[in-house]
Amino acid sequence: MLKINAIKIEITTVDGSYGFEHAFSKGLNIIRGNNSSGKSSLFQAVLYALGLEELLGGKNEKTMQSVLKDTVEYPDEVFHKIIQSQIYLEIENKSVVTIKRVIVSPSEDAKLIDVFYGALLTGTNKHLKRQSMFVHDKGSASNSIYGFHLFLANFLEWELPEVPNSQGQYTHLYLQQIAPSFIVEQKSGWADFFATMPYYGIKQASSRVIEFILNMDIFENQKKKQEIGYQSDMLKEKWKTSFIQLSNIARDTRFILQGVTDHPSIVNIDEICLLKERETDAVTIENEYLYLKHEMLKYDGEVRTVGENIELNEKRLEDLQNKLNLKSLQYDKISSDLLLGEQQINQYETQLLDVISDLNKNKAALKVVKLGGDINSEISKSICPTCHQQIEDTLLPQDVQQVPMRLEDNIKYLESEKKMLEKYIEGQKRIQKENQIRTNQLKDELTELRADIRRIKKDLISDSRMPSIAEIENRLNLQKKVEFLEKKIEEFEIQKLQIQLLSNTYSSILAQKSEIDGTYSKLDNKKIEELKLSFIRLLKEFKYESKPINTISLSLDDYMPLNQIDGEKYNIRFDSSASDFIRCLWAYYISLMLVSINYNGNHPNILMFDEPKQQDMSEEGFRNFLKELSEIPIGQVFVFASFENKDESFISVTNNIEYHLVKIEDKLIKPLF
Repeated sequence: MLKINAIKIEITTVDGSYGFEHAFSKGLNIIRGNNSSGKSSLFQAVLYALGLEELLGGKNEKTMQSVLKDTVEYPDEVFHKIIQSQIYLEIENKSVVTIKRVIVSPSEDAKLIDVFYGALLTGTNKHLKRQSMFVHDKGSASNSIYGFHLFLANFLEWELPEVPNSQGQYTHLYLQQIAPSFIVEQKSGWADFFATMPYYGIKQASSRVIEFILNMDIFENQKKKQEIGYQSDMLKEKWKTSFIQLSNIARDTRFILQGVTDHPSIVNIDEICLLKERETDAVTIENEYLYLKHEMLKYDGEVRTVGENIELNEKRLEDLQNKLNLKSLQYDKISSDLLLGEQQINQYETQLLDVISDLNKNKAALKVVKLGGDINSEISKSICPTCHQQIEDTLLPQDVQQVPMRLEDNIKYLESEKKMLEKYIEGQKRIQKENQIRTNQLKDELTELRADIRRIKKDLISDSRMPSIAEIENRLNLQKKVEFLEKKIEEFEIQKLQIQLLSNTYSSILAQKSEIDGTYSKLDNKKIEELKLSFIRLLKEFKYESKPINTISLSLDDYMPLNQIDGEKYNIRFDSSASDFIRCLWAYYISLMLVSINYNGNHPNILMFDEPKQQDMSEEGFRNFLKELSEIPIGQVFVFASFENKDESFISVTNNIEYHLVKIEDKLIKPLF
């Protein structure tokens, strides 16, 4: 909560001291004065002391009116040049501090702010601890010792949320962006909702401000989503690493990896395997390993001689030659399939580009037609652009009647064809990948068969008394294969376990996502609904008449008021008269504060309105506005108004309303005695 206890403006001129001092009360404070009396100067002085003068359209002393920085006019037509001017503002939350900021000074910069820890204006102790800080410079919102805006946020017990900016990064919401939700200045503030909010590149800043003011769970959900996003990114990296390891094992062993893809998913570890296709079936890497181990048992004894292996080698040579012929045929066929598949993919990718081009053209044409335009194309009128003669767009006989497709139907057809082509290309590429793996397997098998055949042939022509070289090499090769597969199976099992752990993490992330899948929590929905009901109630109270009240609602996209008629949504600003739009602004800002109070939100429970009676507002509507402000249960409200410079107007609209009056007689800035 922010309460302004008192303000003091000190101005030193070449002709003496001038200024203003006043203590404010809780509830409704009406600052009344005729035009040019200094109401706006007082309003601006409060913003300046709080470091919020960006709401006035600039920074530092240049935003202040002449009477605070150049010359004091007192009495009329008598001018006094200012040497130095400064503002003291005493504010309260759970503690009291007094802010001092110079406007004009020969020794201090306008970016400097002194904070006195205590009630310098309303208290008796004038010797308070002081801390110098800075504002509107790098670090003013982040430096924990000297940053004034960070100090003010902490003073208000605000934990400013991190929000996305236009660069895709996250930054804290700024105080200067929150302030327009409770401070409205006269010149630009009544033009639109949050009209004076400075731009800091934050996406949908007004929506983020409303979410903060109402302390919506959406920020907590956003944090959770960020954390889940971080976890997902980490998971994807780890999954990718494990999948690459598995793919490398498959590549090294010439087996096909199955049961897992390159992106996170819920997997069954028993379905993750390495397969090798054979003539009639497929074998896993584990079965291949066991088969080779069994083959090794045949060579348990001593190495036989060439003569002892002649009959066996002749039989093996015949079997190997037959297998070589079969594998060669398979290799030739699958190589041909690969070449044909590549050609088909190229053909369909070209066709896909043509379809996409036609689809874009049709969509653009449909957009022009919907906007009321004419597709003024000679081709579309069946006229040759070269010879300007009639052409037919069909090969059917001329007596066969046909109806051309409408643009909408053509777009649907092209979109369907695009999806079909994309699916076919995706499937064809998957087949190509599998065929490439099979080609590599066959190439390895052919190389191995040829090597076996060479060894056996060499063995058959060797001395029959010599040990069989083919058998020795076969034993060694089997041993190498068994050791190699054993090592790869161990690596494979490790990566399978890693994938299983990652799959469990993925399942957990999905569960977390489902918990925060909705945009709003139940409590958030209650707050939005209450904001809408309060807004509508106040519109009735303030005599809004531009549109039927039952057509008014709030957008769930940005929480802004809108008119909804026959399913169409309209910006309430453009659907309202000038005076009715001012009523909308009154109703909205008050509703924000009321809902925040009801739900213990982050509203500072203060409202400041400079000349809210705009656009020849009726006295009845303005009186209801002031009455509503006076009945806000807690907090503080400031209304700066001239009341048309008429006592009778002031009395009429404030009758039976509880308020505290600050009457500016003649001029705000007067001699200090």
